[in-house]
Amino acid sequence: MPTILLSLLRNIETFEHIRAAVCAAREYERELSVKPANAAADLGAGSAAIVL
Repeated sequence: MPTILLSLLRNIETFEHIRAAVCAAREYERELSVKPANAAADLGAGSAAIVL
């Protein structure tokens, strides 16, 4: 019985690692989808606000 429980715990840990990797990949995709033009426009707007 302890062997079965240990095996289940290892599987749960593996699933957690997979879930964390998937979440990291999704966040990376979101970062890549930000257009450089949009980022430059946001930066320009922020700079203008600071100057004013």
